Amino acid sequence: MERLVKGTVTSLSSVFPAEEAQRASTRVHDTIAERRKELDQLKSFAADNNGLVNLVQKLPEELHHDIMASPHQNTPAIVPFGKAAFFPGRLIHTNEFLVLLGEGYYAERTSKQTVEILKRRGKTLESQIESLKAIMDDLKAEASFFDATAAEAA
Repeated sequence: MERLVKGTVTSLSSVFPAEEAQRASTRVHDTIAERRKELDQLKSFAADNNGLVNLVQKLPEELHHDIMASPHQNTPAIVPFGKAAFFPGRLIHTNEFLVLLGEGYYAERTSKQTVEILKRRGKTLESQIESLKAIMDDLKAEASFFDATAAEAA
């Protein structure tokens, strides 16, 4: 390697061989793909959580809800019991929820309390999504550096 003199420019290709830059670029792109899958999964969890918040808010508005409502208005709702049996049914006590607190611990909560818990979980999911997006932005910058280095070295 040449002796470096103050004020001189050294090309990246002299520091990083093309093969190493290409391998590094491939690893970073693979990591970005993994993070994208994680991001999609977190977004799916957040969407499910929002849907659950809406459902929990609507349930206490009525005293009872028919389950698996029949398309015919004159027949009662049916509840599956096993693979081949069905019974008439409806949900009652629609303001009582058993909420998973974590690590196998559950607590009975009202609809309002359950919504608050779900909203806190939603905020946590959103912060995880934002954090993952920031990591992906950094990885994309790193990938573009390695791509440029590999192109220059080639």
